[in-house]
Amino acid sequence: MKRNKALIVPFALWAVIFIVIPLCLIVWYGVTVEEPVAYTEIALEDGQTAYQLEDGTVVSEKPWQKQTVVSLENFKRMLEPTYLKLLLRSLKIAVITTAICLLLGYPVALILSGRDFKRPALWLMLIILPMWMNFLLRTYSWMSILENSGILNSWISALREAVPAFDAWLESMGVGKRIIFLYNENAVILGMVYNYLSFMIMPIYTVIEKIDRSLLEAAADLGASPARSFLRVTLPYSLPGVLEGVTMVFVPAVTTFVISQLMGGGKVPLIGDIIQNQFGKSSDWHFGATLSLLVMVVVLAFMGALRSMDKDEPDRKEVRIL
Repeated sequence: MKRNKALIVPFALWAVIFIVIPLCLIVWYGVTVEEPVAYTEIALEDGQTAYQLEDGTVVSEKPWQKQTVVSLENFKRMLEPTYLKLLLRSLKIAVITTAICLLLGYPVALILSGRDFKRPALWLMLIILPMWMNFLLRTYSWMSILENSGILNSWISALREAVPAFDAWLESMGVGKRIIFLYNENAVILGMVYNYLSFMIMPIYTVIEKIDRSLLEAAADLGASPARSFLRVTLPYSLPGVLEGVTMVFVPAVTTFVISQLMGGGKVPLIGDIIQNQFGKSSDWHFGATLSLLVMVVVLAFMGALRSMDKDEPDRKEVRIL
């Protein structure tokens, strides 16, 4: 027993260094602000000016340093309409991205787990293969496809020249010679779906693959149609994978900033962009930490809601065919 406890020490040490301490730093920065050191000007007998600090110290040069004090000022600033609007936009795009990934990923996982599907391992590797490439490279690839002089616009232009009727139809729809695909919410959602779709497919596939086939066979023997077997057996037992996939997509989607900066062109700022800007250009780590705490609370609330939906263990569920 003591030996087993000793094996926990490396992980506990890792967790303290890379999880507990960073979280404590974020909380500390979030509840503090930097203020200029208070002082009072004092006129000396020789006509020069001195500066007296709050602790009574008198210095000849004007204090320039700042002091860190505990304050809730950043939390008040966080509740301004501008930042709440960005948070709501981030949540909206994350929800849409998660829904699209679920609608696309679930059928793919269901097909791959089918008994008659050949070489599922090969197709899974092809799904995961793009994830082995650099995240920025994948995003820039989509930008080269969707930009005004990109591959897609070039193909559409060639098609419009070859088919005048198609060109006339696009003009009647108010579409110009160059279709703007980038720098809007749709482009950001497309980039997120592409980058996070495999996070939805893999957990769903893993759970469906482990479903006892005898349950489906029993459902068929009892006269259940394939649709009823799916609704009564496959879908309930695949919910843990669905919830895991939703979590794996929603969390990075609500906190991302690279995709919104590149494919949104700065025209679709999200809460992640503001946080990155606070730690970068603005150098306001305190407000950036406060916004990070806000996003953390939202994500934890979301994960808590999903956890409450997944209280029942799969082996305790009752299967009813009729």
